[in-house]
Amino acid sequence: MNVSRYILLLLLIPVLPMIISDFYRRRVALAWLVILAACAVPAAIILFGLNIFIINLVFNIAILIYMFLGVLLYVYIKSRKISSVRHYTGMGDALFFIALTPVFESANFIYFLIASCLAALAWWSAIYVITRKKRTVPLVGISGCLLSVYVITKTLI
Repeated sequence: MNVSRYILLLLLIPVLPMIISDFYRRRVALAWLVILAACAVPAAIILFGLNIFIINLVFNIAILIYMFLGVLLYVYIKSRKISSVRHYTGMGDALFFIALTPVFESANFIYFLIASCLAALAWWSAIYVITRKKRTVPLVGISGCLLSVYVITKTLI
């Protein structure tokens, strides 16, 4: 039995309170994000080894930077203001994804980001259809739910 794959279950300890907090208060405590990163780094090193950990970290951060630059370009084209990008995303969302960069291989990280964004879009659409009001999206909460499913599936299979 390979015990090292069970190390991913540690990620659920900080993720579950973040999910609850993001859905109910639309805030995520910095302490939980730090704990998530503190769980993700050793888990990734144990799972992948130090060399692959560093490669995953670098490539996944590059993917996030690429996405951020895309969002920045979109915001600039739409509003002609670069400073208004804070209106579109929260710092907790960005830190959440940064904390998860070592845990995923690059292809899986891209799939996770796409799935998170599509799930968030579906959530926003459903809320809008029901209430006819534009609401903010609990991206950490939705992504945390997807991460929980991923971790449990990867651990059991």
